[in-house]
Amino acid sequence: MQDTRGFHFARKSGFRAAAFFCAVVFVSGALCLINGCAAGGIIKNRLAPPQQTPDGVLFQFDSPSARVVTIAGEFNNWEYKPDQSRAVKLTKDSDGIWRATVKIPSGRYMYKCVLDYQTWILDPYNPYTIDDGTGNLNSLLIVK
Repeated sequence: MQDTRGFHFARKSGFRAAAFFCAVVFVSGALCLINGCAAGGIIKNRLAPPQQTPDGVLFQFDSPSARVVTIAGEFNNWEYKPDQSRAVKLTKDSDGIWRATVKIPSGRYMYKCVLDYQTWILDPYNPYTIDDGTGNLNSLLIVK
């Protein structure tokens, strides 16, 4: 007779490991549904688009790896360099979120985020965009 106890033990422990893994995945998924993935620290909360505050328009941008983030648009004559007087330079907090509050008169403005003085991108938190008439797409800011 051949001893197969080791084989049965391996099959049972493999099954236990798979069952444990499935239980962990199920519980994690249930917690995400109940509490929301952002509450569990799994997924970051999405930042709000630019919003009007009593102090002006609040811009926010999440880029922990950026060295400098500025906002350039029609409201500041597209200035983005540090030596330009109207440049809007955001300040990074401990979570890597860049923020700035700017007084902007009422109106509709095209703008873009500028990373490290060289990479121009649409504001990823603002769903509104507008074509500038030459085929370039810009973020749209409406100040009331």
